[in-house]
Amino acid sequence: MHRYAWLCVFFLLSGIRLGAVSLHNLADGYTRRVWQTQDGLPENTVQAFAQTPDRYLWIGTSGGLVRFDGARFVVFDRENTPQIHENSIFCLTVTRDGSLWAGTDGGGLVRYDHGVFRWYSEADGLTNSFVRSVYEDGHATLWVGTDDGLFRLVGQRFVRVDGTAKMPRIAVHDIREDHAGRLWVGGSKLLMMDGDDCKEFRLEGYPSAARVKSVYETKDGTLWIGTVSGIQRRRVSAEGDQFEKVPGVSSTVRALRQDATGTLWVGTIGDGLLRFQDGRFSRVSTPEDPPSSTVLAVFEDGEQNIWTGMQTGLLRLSRTPMNTFPLPDAQNADFGTIYADRDGSLWVASTQLYRINAHRDDSRLIPAPEPGIRVRNVLHDRSGALWIGTDGHGAFREKGSERIHYTTHNGLSNDFVRAFLESRDGSIWIATDEGINRWRDGVLTSYSMDQGLCYFSIRALLEDAGGGLWIGTDRGVSHWENGKFLQDEVTQRLRAEKVWALHQDGQGGLWFGTRGAGLFRWRGGKLAVFTSAQGLASNSIYQILEDSRGVFWMSGPNGISTVAREDLDRLVDHPDFRPAVTLYGLSDGLEATQMHGGTQPAGSLTPNGELWFPSNRGPVRILPDQTHLGDLPNVVIEQVLVDGREEPSGGRLVIPPGKGKLQIEYSAIRLRSQERIRFRYKLENFDKDWTEPLNSRVANYTSLPPGNYRFGVQAFEMNRPEKATEAWMDIEWRPHIYRSAWFITLCSALALAAIFLMYRLRLRQVHQRFDAVLEERNRIAREMHDTVIQGCVSASALLEAVVSLDPHGSGALRDLLDTARNQVRATVDEARRAVWNLRQRETASPQITHLLEQMALQLSHSSRVPIRFKVSGPPAPIDRSVEYVLLMVAREAVSNAVHHARPREISVHVKFDPGSVGMQVLDNGSGFDPEETLAVPGTHFGIIGMRERIEHLGGSFSLYSSPGQGTRLAVEVPVPVKELRKAVAVVKV
Repeated sequence: MHRYAWLCVFFLLSGIRLGAVSLHNLADGYTRRVWQTQDGLPENTVQAFAQTPDRYLWIGTSGGLVRFDGARFVVFDRENTPQIHENSIFCLTVTRDGSLWAGTDGGGLVRYDHGVFRWYSEADGLTNSFVRSVYEDGHATLWVGTDDGLFRLVGQRFVRVDGTAKMPRIAVHDIREDHAGRLWVGGSKLLMMDGDDCKEFRLEGYPSAARVKSVYETKDGTLWIGTVSGIQRRRVSAEGDQFEKVPGVSSTVRALRQDATGTLWVGTIGDGLLRFQDGRFSRVSTPEDPPSSTVLAVFEDGEQNIWTGMQTGLLRLSRTPMNTFPLPDAQNADFGTIYADRDGSLWVASTQLYRINAHRDDSRLIPAPEPGIRVRNVLHDRSGALWIGTDGHGAFREKGSERIHYTTHNGLSNDFVRAFLESRDGSIWIATDEGINRWRDGVLTSYSMDQGLCYFSIRALLEDAGGGLWIGTDRGVSHWENGKFLQDEVTQRLRAEKVWALHQDGQGGLWFGTRGAGLFRWRGGKLAVFTSAQGLASNSIYQILEDSRGVFWMSGPNGISTVAREDLDRLVDHPDFRPAVTLYGLSDGLEATQMHGGTQPAGSLTPNGELWFPSNRGPVRILPDQTHLGDLPNVVIEQVLVDGREEPSGGRLVIPPGKGKLQIEYSAIRLRSQERIRFRYKLENFDKDWTEPLNSRVANYTSLPPGNYRFGVQAFEMNRPEKATEAWMDIEWRPHIYRSAWFITLCSALALAAIFLMYRLRLRQVHQRFDAVLEERNRIAREMHDTVIQGCVSASALLEAVVSLDPHGSGALRDLLDTARNQVRATVDEARRAVWNLRQRETASPQITHLLEQMALQLSHSSRVPIRFKVSGPPAPIDRSVEYVLLMVAREAVSNAVHHARPREISVHVKFDPGSVGMQVLDNGSGFDPEETLAVPGTHFGIIGMRERIEHLGGSFSLYSSPGQGTRLAVEVPVPVKELRKAVAVVKV
């Protein structure tokens, strides 16, 4: 009797447990994604979670601390972080100042704050290094629970608070504060601390079975205690301090977490992940590989994803409008087509045939028409007959008890059925691998390439609004109308494309989805093409469905994408427009899901707006009304490499001289969908436009010249390209010393100084040579004066004395004496003039007017001819070479007039103009004919010398004279403007 009684109790308890923890797999509104070591985790055992204010998810594993941005794992462990002394991270928490605290399994406590790690150990008062819980209460007090004691952070040291008269010693596993501000500490005991008071609670069961592993208070005030033998709870309305054991969970409860919707998630060791909702527990299905019976941590992030740490990997549950609908006995099934029936039910053809009812709460396996036959697709025609297409066994038509089997033996062109279509006239079109067939009133008619079909391998069928039939094949599209195949622009343009999807919109536009060439639209006699270059998620399109809002839902090899039809229409007229595209893929829980296409229907739209697509994991259901736009991705600059060395990525980056190779890694923190995120970056002062890479998250620059730059990166979602987050970083790349501005300036200054010094040295040498020449000329002048001139003067005096002895003498002797006397007198004059020329220094006077005036006075005195001197314009000093030439020309002209023209008067006029100096010498002497005089060779070198001197300076020389009319000589010499400005300034001073 006792044995039977125990059996009854066992079955009763088993029934209670099975009733509480449902094993029936139905869609729960969550999608799943698993990561393991091959995806970047250091080890598969995941023990803790936390999220810092910058949105990074931090994961505690048995192999180290991991930072996750949704796409990449960054591991911190003993090898790369000296402050981490033990790789096994057991618990994590984030305090209100943004610091991350990590408790290790034997390595003490680690704090991470703004990129800096700090280790707390026995030297800081933490006497036990096995940290099981870290918690910050409402007063910002940090509590640390270890295997031996409870500690509180006071200042910079930890103080142990248990083991006193008020509080017994305790091995702590979890700490939590309730709504009343009381601190609950669970481990070897369950204690409640209220100020300085401490109270111990007894839980049901043996002490070893009542050890506490987790403590959590839900929003309704219920306190849940996870123990090694299940869950116990204390309701707010409960009388006394008693805890009650919760039926249905008997395994160790390691983690408790309530999400934003009020659902309580329970992580167990042995029973996997449980969910408590609406007063009952249900087991949450996880991917079959890896098994998930051991759950060590549960966490909800800011995007409301549920993260589950398992002994075999990391699991993320995301609430999305998309989920894979579970079907019984559907493991490893190859789901090919989904057909929406008129009654709201769905036919799902795969390795087996399923039917899901209209309420979506039940599905059943439909037997194949015959054993061993695989069904590809189905169709319910308007007469109520069910058509079943098979993989190699033709087509079946079932109506009531009647069944007809069509194969190649009775008229079908091929036994592999790709698609069905019922046209308006009641014909059933059957597309196969080798042609198309038309069934009407029980008669089959086959059409092949011989009758005009563009290709035999058919993929899709569509009847347009005008009754024309469009047939998509692996090599083009055919158009059937009025009993024949037509050739038009569409068939010609798409003759080489694989057309796998056909659709007609409400405006009559025809849409053609291809395998690799993108999407085509035929409307108004024009054909437009859309590809990934214009923003589409993929160039391969398996199915096109349009919902009531005019949004296209298209499946492809990388998932399911949406785009508004009006955006595509706008793109035709505005090529620069970027349509809003949303991609649903792995990040939305399609765990390694491969969508199916090539056999129709490769997706269906139900009357209530649901969208269904076939995949290798089962039928994918989408509820468009539940789609919502998430937060914008937070873009960050994660790493900067300069010439191969890592540099700080925060703040202003100052780079020492290098080779000019810059590599910047950036990312977006999005724990949900990373596949929709796109990036664009720009280096100001180097890039002219933004660069938008397709898959890379690295910006590379080579041979970058030194200078100041500003690097910016933007992240945006495909469906919201106009909204973006951005991050910027200032970069100062310092040049080598020989390329710096101050060095170049200094070198330029030194070069100019060297040139100036060389100029001064050269000028000094010239002056020295000139002084030597002048000294030599002065010496010659002195010698001539003391010798030649004195001798000539003496000879002239003697001749004068001889003539005076016979003043009235005549004859040949007297003529010779007169001639000799005149010759000597002329020689003396010429010698004096030569001496005067030799003794003229170019630096003798600062102005030519003084020199000319002195010259005029001397010649007037010696010749007894009046010489008038006049100056017009502001007199100014000019270049000494110009002064010398003008002085020599003036002296030569005056001397010629005195000796040859016998003038009564001579005038010298100097005129200063901007940019030039002019001079005129006029006399009223006998004059001469310049052409006749200059025509005699070997004479009048004075005139020729004057002309050459003036022309050598770039000036003009003119001579006007005629017999009996006197002579006018005019010259003009250019002078630089700056010299004139200096001259004017000198005059003003």
